[in-house]
Amino acid sequence: MRQIPITALTPGMVTAEDIVSYDNETIVPKGIILTENIISRLEGYSIYYAQIEDNLVVDLSTPMANFALLNQDAAIANLYEADQSVDTLARRQFQRFFQEFSQCAEHYKNNLMNALYRNEPFRANELLKEALALLRQDKQDISLFDMLLNMHNIEDSVYDHCIDVALISNVLARWLHFSEADQMMATACGLFHDVGKFMLPAGVLRKPGKLTPDEFEIIKTHTTEGFHLLGRYSNIPEPVKNAALMHHEKCDGSGYPYGLKGDEIDRFSKIVTIADIFDAMTSERVYRAAMCPFSVIKYFEDDGIQKYEIKYILTFLENVSNSYLNHRVTLSNGMEGNVIFINPNNYSKPVVRTENDEIIDLQQSYYNSILQLSSRKNISIESII
Repeated sequence: MRQIPITALTPGMVTAEDIVSYDNETIVPKGIILTENIISRLEGYSIYYAQIEDNLVVDLSTPMANFALLNQDAAIANLYEADQSVDTLARRQFQRFFQEFSQCAEHYKNNLMNALYRNEPFRANELLKEALALLRQDKQDISLFDMLLNMHNIEDSVYDHCIDVALISNVLARWLHFSEADQMMATACGLFHDVGKFMLPAGVLRKPGKLTPDEFEIIKTHTTEGFHLLGRYSNIPEPVKNAALMHHEKCDGSGYPYGLKGDEIDRFSKIVTIADIFDAMTSERVYRAAMCPFSVIKYFEDDGIQKYEIKYILTFLENVSNSYLNHRVTLSNGMEGNVIFINPNNYSKPVVRTENDEIIDLQQSYYNSILQLSSRKNISIESII
């Protein structure tokens, strides 16, 4: 028995174990002879590997093979049924997520405004429970990053952004194998990291263009404003207040408000920093279009990983890039294709199989564009479809 990437499967191979989905449903049972049809359908699932029998490849042109294929049709009926209904299930899941997310954002707004201007209690724990409830969607058919990408639009509010960052912070804490309690703390830190923005002048916060140096200095005060705001409430843990204060600090001391370095920055704040940047850059703004996730991954790579906790940023880049494996993308040369392999040394430049079955290694394309500037053009991913 050997483990084979889904993208390397060939017709005639025989499954040595059941191929199962993330929710443990058997997609292809053990002992099934793979055909081109089965393999192409499997590529539409977020399944990366299959266990295949050693030294056993069936010649599909023989009468015996045809007989075997007829007999296995019933065993893989669920693959075809699941494939036909996947779009419907995806739409329903997204609609449910959208409704619950919108409700969470509305509750966040009402609760915070009532606490600030009517002196009512700040029900932070209730808001955290609502945000955590949204995470059950990430265990379904569509990944959280897909849903957030489809949610983003020009009207996104600070409330929406805070919920996004809370969810991404939770996922990153999970990828880092934090305890469940710490995953919850990371979620809370993300959820309330930007509350200081509600203390700023609306004209500066919502300005539809480039900020002046003085206006940017005002924006930067949202970190200290948020820290002091959360300090009013005895039920807010220290790491949550620290995240409001420190989420723009960088490990190399280049951040604000205090230019903290390394261990001076709270570990949960380091998680929120990564989640905050990723969500902000993949979101649409009045003054710019949303960036493709692979462009944001490249931003992190180019920005210098020394600015972030090394383990945190590498874990994030590896896992977030892998979450787009098998996704359909458009390339800068106008072609479309599917991401079939993530380059471990260059996460922003994966391998793509185009509609014409051409394999394009974007990392190799990048190196060629440097070495042969006059004859080759660098190809990159423009968007995820």
